Amino acid sequence: MSLKAVSHYIVTHWRGEQGLVWSLLVNLAGLRLVILAGQELAQPGDYQDYHEWPATVLAAAFLLHGVVFVWQAVGVFRAGEAHIRHFGSIAGHWGAQLAVIIAFWLTASAALQAWQMTIEAPDYKNFASTMEAERAAKYMITAQPDGVLSIKGTLELGITRRLAALLVQDGEIYEIALSSEGGNIYEARGLSRLFRENGLTTTVTDECSSACTTAFIGGRKRQLAPGAKLGFHQYRIMASYHVLGADPRAEEKKDQQLFLEAGVSRDFVSRMHSAAPGSMWYPEAGELLDAGVITESSD
Repeated sequence: MSLKAVSHYIVTHWRGEQGLVWSLLVNLAGLRLVILAGQELAQPGDYQDYHEWPATVLAAAFLLHGVVFVWQAVGVFRAGEAHIRHFGSIAGHWGAQLAVIIAFWLTASAALQAWQMTIEAPDYKNFASTMEAERAAKYMITAQPDGVLSIKGTLELGITRRLAALLVQDGEIYEIALSSEGGNIYEARGLSRLFRENGLTTTVTDECSSACTTAFIGGRKRQLAPGAKLGFHQYRIMASYHVLGADPRAEEKKDQQLFLEAGVSRDFVSRMHSAAPGSMWYPEAGELLDAGVITESSD
């Protein structure tokens, strides 16, 4: 088809001279579907980085969803007006107007999608790896001689899974040395269950407070190194906003039950969360021994 023929086709549609049916079904519906399908096929894949050519993508979107759509809509409206003049029926023109409105919304949606194609998608896999590395940096798991595994730092998400893998790798581990001021209570419960299921001894090397005590109570044998201490206080939500469904008191009761199941006296359990969230209760070693929190002293 020659350039002259193409120009003539464009002009005659713009003037509404090609007939309502042709203008509506071919020039509007047909061409619009081809454009939308082409954009769908051009969606970014593994080897497509349209965000590197935003000007090209936006220029194409402006042409196809802007200039071409205006040409399509104006031609259909004018063809509808010509249809009324020649046949005296307005129903076809109304139908054409409805079709243009539908095409407009489809075009607007496609234009927005084209703009989004120019934005670099976040690397969620890399983001997850980065977050996991940041959490892992807040604690340290170290294998010591004679089957002892040391945990120092806060109990972060993923520590239970990581420790479980280490226990599978080294079947000689029998003792966990804890040094932590707390952390995630759900991970603490996971560690507690892991210690209990593997029959491990838990030892506090200096301080084990807050959520750490929940992990500690899972030990088959539980002991304090000389000068070490356990710290207890009320739970709190570390957020400046209301967390839906979060109930610190209910979480305390869950951990109190773990202490009871470990043989700790009810009198001690009733007191273990009495200290305010901003303070800490450090029971004496003798009191811990009498209550059954520790089973023996470590020399």
